[in-house]
Amino acid sequence: MPPPTGSTRIEALRLAAFFVAGIRLATVVQMAPSVPYALEGTEFPVLVAVSWGSALAMLVGIAVVAIVRRTPPGARFETVDVAVAVGLLVVGTWTVPPDLRFGTWEGFQLAYAVCVACSLAGVRRRETWAALMLALAAAEVLYLAPTVDGVRDLPTAVGNLFTLLAVGPLTWVSTRVVIRIGDKADEARAYAARIAREEEERRARLAVHNGTALLRLLADESADEATRARLRVQAETEVNRMRAYLSGTPRVDGDQTDLAAVVSAIGAEHADMPLTVVADLAVGVRLEPGLAADLAAALRSLLLNVHQHAEAGQVVIHAEESADGGGWAVTVHDDGIGFHAAPESFGVGLRQVVVDQLATRGVTAEITSMPGLGTTAVLHARYAAVRGEEAR
Repeated sequence: MPPPTGSTRIEALRLAAFFVAGIRLATVVQMAPSVPYALEGTEFPVLVAVSWGSALAMLVGIAVVAIVRRTPPGARFETVDVAVAVGLLVVGTWTVPPDLRFGTWEGFQLAYAVCVACSLAGVRRRETWAALMLALAAAEVLYLAPTVDGVRDLPTAVGNLFTLLAVGPLTWVSTRVVIRIGDKADEARAYAARIAREEEERRARLAVHNGTALLRLLADESADEATRARLRVQAETEVNRMRAYLSGTPRVDGDQTDLAAVVSAIGAEHADMPLTVVADLAVGVRLEPGLAADLAAALRSLLLNVHQHAEAGQVVIHAEESADGGGWAVTVHDDGIGFHAAPESFGVGLRQVVVDQLATRGVTAEITSMPGLGTTAVLHARYAAVRGEEAR
C-alpha cells in the first residue's frame, strides 16, 4: 500500500531518491573530463567508447527514474544497474591497463561500482540487496586481481574492495533507518489522530449525557410542578454547557472553587430529592477551576442516576478534607435498590462522566453497590487540594 500523501515516509523516500540521483550525476561530472584521455590510451577504443556510453546511460537513466518517481529505484532497476556495472568491470580487464585502474578516471569502473553500490538504497529485501552486493564485489575482485604483483600491492587492492563493502552497506542501512523513522512518525501521527477522534467522541458523550438524562426526567408527566421547575433550571445549565462545547469555549460552573460550596450548590439543584448535604469539613478546600467543573458534572451525573434508577428514600452527600490535609473525599450514598456494580456494567454517566473524567484530574472514583442495599460512590483526591490559607 502506498504511503498517504504528505507522510513522513514519502519525505524520507524523496530524500533517498535525491541522494541516489545526486551521487550518480556527480559521478557523470567527474568522469566526463577524462573521456579523451581514456580513448587515446587504450588498444580497444571501441570497447572504451561503448563502456563509457553504457555507464553514462545508466548513470543518467537511474538518476532520471529516481527524480521522476521521487523514490529510489527498486530491485528491477537496480538488478539491471548491477548487471551493467559487473559487465563494465569484466570489460575493463581488457580496456584499462592495470596501472590505470587506481585513482584515475580513465579506469572509471571502480568509482562507478561504488556509485552503483550506493544506489542500491531502494532495494527493500535484504537477500536481494546482499546478492547484488556480492555480485559487485566478485566482479571487482576479478578487475583488481591483475594489479596485485606482490605483497606491496595487496593493501591498495584490498582497500578498494573494502571501500565498496563499507560504503554500500552503510548507505543501505542508513536509508532503511531513515525510512523506518518516517514509518514510525506516520504511525505516531495516525495514533495521535485516532486518540484525538476518540477524545472528541468522549467529550461529545460527556456534553450530552447529563442533558439527555434531564430530558428524560422532564418528560416524566408524573413529576410535580416544583420538581419540573428545578429540572428546568438544571436543564438551562446543561444547555449552556452544550453551547460551550459546540463553540469550543471552556466553561466553569460559576466562580466556585471551594469544595464545600461546589458540593452544596449541586445539592441545592436537587432539592426535590430526599437529599442531605454535609460539607462543613470541606470548607476552605480550594479546587482548580477545571477540577471544580468536572467534579460538579460528576456529582450531577451521580444524582441523576439516583433520581432515575435508585428509588431511594434517603441520599447523603458528605465532603471532607483528609486528616493530614493532603487530600479530600466526597461520598454520595443512597439507600435505594442498588445494582451489581461491576465496572463493565457502568453506563456512560458512571464510566466516563464520573470515573474516567475525574481520573484525568487525579481523582479516583470508587463505586460500590449491592442489590437491595443501596449504592455508595467515593470520590477521593490526594494532594489535589490547597487550603484556603495556603492559597492566599
